Amino acid sequence: MVAAHALPPFDNSAMDGFAVRARDLAGAAPERPVELSVVAVIPAGAPPAQPITAGQAARIMTGAMPPDGADAVVPFEECERLDGAIERARFTSAVEPGAHIRRAGADLAQGALALAAGRELSAHDLALLVALGRAQVDVGPRPRVAVVSTGDELLDPGEPLRPGAIRDSNAPMLRALLEEVGCDVVSVERAPDAPGAALRAIQSAYRKAVITLSIGGVSAGDFDPVKADLAGLPGAELWRVAMKPGRPQAFGESGGRLFFGLPGNPASVACVFETLVRPALRRLQGFTVTDRPRVRVRAASRIESRCGRTDFIRARLTWSDGAWWAEPCGPQVSGHLTPQSRAHALLVIPEPAAALEAGDQAGAFLLRWPDPVRSRR
Repeated sequence: MVAAHALPPFDNSAMDGFAVRARDLAGAAPERPVELSVVAVIPAGAPPAQPITAGQAARIMTGAMPPDGADAVVPFEECERLDGAIERARFTSAVEPGAHIRRAGADLAQGALALAAGRELSAHDLALLVALGRAQVDVGPRPRVAVVSTGDELLDPGEPLRPGAIRDSNAPMLRALLEEVGCDVVSVERAPDAPGAALRAIQSAYRKAVITLSIGGVSAGDFDPVKADLAGLPGAELWRVAMKPGRPQAFGESGGRLFFGLPGNPASVACVFETLVRPALRRLQGFTVTDRPRVRVRAASRIESRCGRTDFIRARLTWSDGAWWAEPCGPQVSGHLTPQSRAHALLVIPEPAAALEAGDQAGAFLLRWPDPVRSRR
C-alpha cells in the first residue's frame, strides 16, 4: 500500500504557542525584547483566516496550520503574553525558521510505500492505515483448522487420574498455538484407539477445515491408530524426519486440504509445530516472515547431539558479556512438559554437528523473551 497523500498532509504546529515571522525576532534578547501584535487565534482543525505580516503574530494550537507569512512557532512557555486593548506578546530570544513546525510529508511522502504486502498488521499499522484514509484493506484469511487427538489413555483436564491414564495436555497446547498464529480452530476432538476411529474423526475434520492436525498414533507401536488408518486418507504418507524431538510424522494433501500427523509426546508436538506447521500456516495467510524471530546464542555448556539429524533443545537464555547464553531446561525428554514451559527458545543444533561445545555459537527460535532482571548472570 502506498500513501495516497502525505503525512502530515499540511504544515502544522508542534506546540501551543505563537506563529511568527522568524525575521521579526532576529534581534530579540532579554535586554532587547521584541513585542508583536496578536492578530488571530488558530485552533486545530480550522484553516487560518488571514496571513500575518511584519510585527504580527498569531496564537496557534498544536496541530493547527500556520498562517501564510509565518515560518516558526514560539511555545507559550518561551515568551510572555501582555494584556491590553490589543493583545501583544513579548519575546526575549531569536527563533530559527521552521522551529516547532512539522512539515507536510515529513512523516511519509505522497506515493511512498506505507505497508508492504505480507506484513503482520500491528496496532500501530492500523493507526497508519486510518491516517491515510484506508477504512478497509485486503488481508490474508484465517485458516480453518481442526485438531484430532488420539489415544485411549487420554483424560479431560478435570478428570481424576486413573492407572495408566494421563490428561490430554497436547490438545489445549496445540489449540493455543494455532490461535496465536492466527488460525480459526473449528473443532478439537478426541478419537479412541479402536480401528477406524481415527480415520472417521479425521474425515469429519476434513469436511470442516482446510487444515487438519492429528496428535499421536504415527509411531511404530502396535496400537497407533493414525498409522493404521493412513491408507484411507488420500495423499497422506508416513515420514521419518531427521529431527529430534519429532521424528515420526505424517503429511498429506488432498483437494486443497492439508493434513499434518504429529507425534504424541508434548515436546515432539511443540517442536514439529514450531519448525514445520507454523511456517506453513503463516505462509497460507500470506505472511512473508514465516518463522519465529531467530537469535544468535552461545552454548553455556557442552550439549550432546548426533550427526545426521537436527536437534532442537528447549533452552533458557541468559544475557552476559554482550551475548545470549543458552542452557538446556533440564533433561531433553520428549515426554516432559516442564522444559517446554521453562524454555525461552529452541536452540538448533544443525545436522552435521555431534555436539555444541561450551561457547559455540548457534541459532535459536525465540519463543519468549527472558525476564530482563532474571536473565543476567
